[in-house]
Amino acid sequence: MATSFKDHMIALSGTFPMHKQAVLIDKIQSGGGTYSAKVIDACTHLVTTQKDVDDNKLKCKQAAALKSIKIVSLSWLLDSAADGKPASETSYLLTATPAPAPATNGRPLRSSRTKQQSNDSKANVSLDDDENDVPAADVAPSKGNKPAASSNAKRPVPADDEDEDDTTTSKSQDVPPAKKKKDSKQASPTLKIPVDEYSPCCSTHEVFIEKDGVIYDAALNQTNARNNNNKFYLIQLLVNKTSGKYTAWTRWGRVGETGQKAQFSGLTLDQAKDVFAKKFSSKTGLSWSNRLSSPRAGKYTYIERNYEDDSEDNGKSDKKAKKEGGEDVKMSECTLSQPVQEFVALIFNQRHMLSTMASMSYDANKLPLGKLSQRILMAGFEVLKNLSELIANPSLAMQNYGRPYGQLTEDLSNQYFTLIPHDFGRRRPPVIGTLDLIKREIELLETLTDMEIANEILKGAKMSETGLHPLDVQFAGLGLEEMTPLESATTEYKELEDYLVKSHGKTHYIRYNLKHIFRVERRGEKERFESSPFANLPNSNRRLLWHGSRSTNYGGILSQGLRIAPPEAPVTGYMFGKGVYFADISSKSANYCCAHSSDRIGVLMLCDVELGSPMLELVDSDYHADENAKKQGSLSTLGKGKTVPQGWKDAGCVSEDLKGVLMPDVSSPPETLDSTDAWLQYNEYIVYDVAQIRVKYLLYVHMS
Repeated sequence: MATSFKDHMIALSGTFPMHKQAVLIDKIQSGGGTYSAKVIDACTHLVTTQKDVDDNKLKCKQAAALKSIKIVSLSWLLDSAADGKPASETSYLLTATPAPAPATNGRPLRSSRTKQQSNDSKANVSLDDDENDVPAADVAPSKGNKPAASSNAKRPVPADDEDEDDTTTSKSQDVPPAKKKKDSKQASPTLKIPVDEYSPCCSTHEVFIEKDGVIYDAALNQTNARNNNNKFYLIQLLVNKTSGKYTAWTRWGRVGETGQKAQFSGLTLDQAKDVFAKKFSSKTGLSWSNRLSSPRAGKYTYIERNYEDDSEDNGKSDKKAKKEGGEDVKMSECTLSQPVQEFVALIFNQRHMLSTMASMSYDANKLPLGKLSQRILMAGFEVLKNLSELIANPSLAMQNYGRPYGQLTEDLSNQYFTLIPHDFGRRRPPVIGTLDLIKREIELLETLTDMEIANEILKGAKMSETGLHPLDVQFAGLGLEEMTPLESATTEYKELEDYLVKSHGKTHYIRYNLKHIFRVERRGEKERFESSPFANLPNSNRRLLWHGSRSTNYGGILSQGLRIAPPEAPVTGYMFGKGVYFADISSKSANYCCAHSSDRIGVLMLCDVELGSPMLELVDSDYHADENAKKQGSLSTLGKGKTVPQGWKDAGCVSEDLKGVLMPDVSSPPETLDSTDAWLQYNEYIVYDVAQIRVKYLLYVHMS
């Protein structure tokens, strides 16, 4: 393999004339590098265009914030590939071209009158949430802003709809602006942020973006289990694309519902900013410039969103559909085999993603995929970590916080559901007071992390102007070295089918209908293992083991690899510490596939896992097993189960590549041990370094 990009992780941004993205990805991967659909900390380079840098596109902004990433032109990639080694970046670095001073503040404005224009708001505005939240001085809502008579006006309005008065003194408006945080989300003025779909201004206005990239779009959330509050508040400053007039738009209500809405139309920019700032301050207790500060107790929390360059989406679909002369562009035939097409379509199925989020009570309308920021996800993990420590030791509530345990767990639960919006309908938001609830929310955050990656790949495929079939582009985004469907008549297929069917646990009621088996190799995984301390161990103990996950997680798993929980995650969410978990009973892993959310199709993974010998053997849970295994000199933990394989055999019977790796001998069914102290029903194997893992097979299974 060429080594032009060995140890390099490269992201792409922008359109490169005469160069298809899929071809560039192949150059990166065939040169020993790793392609990343997103700019992440591990990236070494962002290959982009001068235009994207000048426009301060999202990926360029993210890369500039990470000192370890070099922003270079396409020529660096092409020259490095041609020379077979990475070129010095010095002459390829891209920096923003100095722009002339703008004539106006923010977007170019047409001349506009200061007189209020009320026509836009007539009959479209509901009663605002509280009359004390007045607009800017000398700017009163037009007559159209008065509430219309309603047949149900006498009916009491639920608290979340009414949004009770948030009394705020004028001092909250006078908080001195804080220094702008380096990592606050900003955007290029060319960015197009979607106007709230319930606004009558959807087609005529756009969200205002300051010339320094500040986006006037505030999504607020507040959960209070005791008062049965689970509510949102949306504020947007909108500019008319034709007249240059400004509108302040608000909508509020219970999460999962449309709620009520109000707008202030025909304003000047300063007036609209004043309305926006006062609304924001009234609801959060913070000034707009300090929006990333710690949330105030009893107030709404500002939910930072990840803004993708929607302007790239807008218009590109039309450009792809037709040539300059108006003729339809013919899409290439998909080059993938039918089984691979089925697999790719499954893992990138947006309906399944929505079903998965709904099954976990996540409100995808409030904070959809593509808008989740990494900071919000990590903050969610942090709150769960604090809750798990309290559940494990309730006395910490008074010792560390000076507050009763029940009150503190309720407040932390409110904080979590405020950060990570959930749709509970009209049910009271729960208090996260058990480890089972902690584990459920950890699973949600991990699932959202994987689906975010899949969504990024999916978006890249939609934006592709290469003419390639979308499934081809999505598959390329996975960065796989190999994905080969196995013929059902081969020994390789039959051995794996037996392992699936005959290692089924008696306590599990899943029925299998095996559709496809794929031989898989993730690019760079073999080299990672061979260059790791785990290669050629004198006490080697490699096993072919199962791992199950939701089908919607596989876009993230295959492109980024199996990962270990971040430091922010609570250890109590993982029975044997933070690691990657495997099983020798197929149905144990199948339960984690949650096939009910994906039309009964589940994906099981078989991995070559280096466990080392001896393993740390445990008969009960140990949240610090990772640390204890290390102290003992072990590379893994075995959580011992009551039901185990009767024997093991060399997996060389499946493939020459697996010689020396052990797999269960399923010629005899798993046996239940008569005398054991084990608490688990089945074995669990846990490793604490991803270099110990190599993905070998994927099984596409109908589960009922």
